[in-house]
Amino acid sequence: MTAALLAPPSSPQATPNRPVVLRPAPRREPPFDDELAEAVHRPGPHELRLPFDVPPAPRLWRAGPPRPTGLPDPASWGRRLLIGLIETAAGRRPLHQLGGMLSPSVSRGIGADFELAARLGTPHWLHRATIRTLRVSEPADRVAELCATVNAGKRVRAVAIRLEEHHGRWCCMRLQLG
Repeated sequence: MTAALLAPPSSPQATPNRPVVLRPAPRREPPFDDELAEAVHRPGPHELRLPFDVPPAPRLWRAGPPRPTGLPDPASWGRRLLIGLIETAAGRRPLHQLGGMLSPSVSRGIGADFELAARLGTPHWLHRATIRTLRVSEPADRVAELCATVNAGKRVRAVAIRLEEHHGRWCCMRLQLG
């Protein structure tokens, strides 16, 4: 069969006599950098010289109102409160243990929320939550506002907390579970 393909055609009328033209195959890969005619190396963003000899620019901090002495850091205090709420929702801690950290209205509200979940026979969404982020702002003297995101199963939910100084320590005056 290969001999038949290589043999000249038997009838000259089937194919006209055309000259055979050989063309080079195009390159399958782009040229390397050193094969380019204008091989000028420009450093990329990650090849620049590191600025170890240049002193860093001074950071500008805007100082908020000074925290009164005796009050702990609101970020760590709020994180402990949030962990306590998660443990309470999971049933590992009674709510009255958080009584000194919560105002009476917040304590009643969160207690009613946990009771409603228990009456419905479903666990509260906070029972398996883990803290993802926690941000603190101190808008006024003796006031701190915290916003946190928590992983609750496959969802990410928000928690907002307002802390105010009450008898020389922080107290959660508002709590919003999102």
